[in-house]
Amino acid sequence: MPRNAQTTAVFTISLSTAIAQKIERTRKAQHRSRSELARDAFRVYFRAQELAEDEGRRAYLDAKAGKGLSPIYDTADEFIDALHEATPRAAVARRRRKK
Repeated sequence: MPRNAQTTAVFTISLSTAIAQKIERTRKAQHRSRSELARDAFRVYFRAQELAEDEGRRAYLDAKAGKGLSPIYDTADEFIDALHEATPRAAVARRRRKK
């Protein structure tokens, strides 16, 4: 029975034997209970999810604001034209002949 039934919940989960054995080895080596180990694992998981969401949100806002894009090219066509100019003419001619 949990120490404080109002602030805790009990879960029953199924794990592969291999994972269960790793958990047992880890908890014994660290002198911790399964519950402590599981709580820490969930904290790490949820924090990683929050960081990933924050990073995705920042990337979206940066892209929406035009940050991270090359200020040299205003359009994709300008970029493609510059790319063609930087490509040696002989290589372009060989590629056209292969088509």
